Amino acid sequence: MTSHSARVLIRVDAGMNIGIGHLARCLSMASELVGRGVQVTVATRASGQPFESRILAAGARVWNFATAPDSELADGPVWSDEEQLADAHATTRAPGGPWDAVVVDHYHLDHTWEREMARVTPRIVAVDDLANREHAVDVLVDHNWYGSRTSARYSTLIPGHALALIGPRYAMLQSEYRGIRSRRVPAVHPPQRVVVNFGGTDVSGQTVRALGALANFPELAVDVVIGTRRGVTPQLAKLVEESEHFTLHVEIPTLAPLLATADVVIGAGGTATWERLCAGVPAIVTTVSENQSGVTRAFHEAGITRWLGTSANVRSDDYELAIREFVQRPATPVPAIVDGFGAARVAFAVIPAHGTAPTTRLAAAGDVAAYVTAEAAGISAGDGPALWHEREQDFEARRENGTRVEIVEVQGVPVGVVSTGAERVVDIDTYVLDQMDERQNK
Repeated sequence: MTSHSARVLIRVDAGMNIGIGHLARCLSMASELVGRGVQVTVATRASGQPFESRILAAGARVWNFATAPDSELADGPVWSDEEQLADAHATTRAPGGPWDAVVVDHYHLDHTWEREMARVTPRIVAVDDLANREHAVDVLVDHNWYGSRTSARYSTLIPGHALALIGPRYAMLQSEYRGIRSRRVPAVHPPQRVVVNFGGTDVSGQTVRALGALANFPELAVDVVIGTRRGVTPQLAKLVEESEHFTLHVEIPTLAPLLATADVVIGAGGTATWERLCAGVPAIVTTVSENQSGVTRAFHEAGITRWLGTSANVRSDDYELAIREFVQRPATPVPAIVDGFGAARVAFAVIPAHGTAPTTRLAAAGDVAAYVTAEAAGISAGDGPALWHEREQDFEARRENGTRVEIVEVQGVPVGVVSTGAERVVDIDTYVLDQMDERQNK
């Protein structure tokens, strides 16, 4: 719990054209804040189901200040200064303030919006993926990995004082993903179970194309996940009805149980990338557009994900070929770089943790991702798979040879590791402890 009833406002949209990925990750972080006693309000232009029900389920309040057609919410260029200022002024009318922090996750908004919102809050947090515009923030969160250039992507785009939380350690997933890798059913090869999921909306109709290919593999049990009922087209419904090995799931609260039994996933990029990595499931991926494919391309080039290309260029035949290749040849093991606690780590940066001293416990097998991506390991420098696998092997070796490996926690969230043996290794998310010290010294 916090020492006072803190209030956080989150500005995020969702829609059939932009999907629900931005909203989903913000709500994962919101759930962490709510669990600590923080009052969270989501200011959004998205209206109706399933968006509002998701917000309420996370324990947050909804303030829908202006409905907008999907065309207005589509990904595109940053809005003009006038449009951003109008949006900021509308956002400030959300009930429930004053705000201890404002979080924005929106490709159309930049430093113009953020500077205006700084008038009503002492702390601005931006969640971004693109690194294509300037931000006026106190915290910048980007959980993506782009290879060697990862850590430098925002070096000229954020103020010098800003805290940058960069890399997969900060992937904001639902709490259901914590520990999923250690409790999942071991994957088998050749595969037996496949999950097909192209995000919350699948505007480009990739699900139908993938199912057209999977119809030729009756030995595979296929779980088909559709994020909204609007996404169940007559063609899709017909494919599922005609195939005994297809099972349809619509508007389910989490993919975690399905990923825990899957041998491979066919799907999109975005938030789903980190869910699959957390579960340790290999993937065949199609992205929406070239400018949103950087992360998927990086993982493809690293041999971790099979990227087929952008949706405009991928057909059923491409999926069939990729499936046949996967059946014939096992995928590269998925690295342990996402542990499911990223949303909680980000929540500590939104409203600093205090009132609870850090504790330590003996590391378990499921802590490998927390060890691999510990802050001082250099993951944000973009070292990538070679370092990840080296850290995994080091973790297992230390545990096997009796070297004591401890996990440092704050309020149950892993924020560092301590290893003792021939040398003492201490990796801590220093921003968490620094903020606790600042609060206690006030």
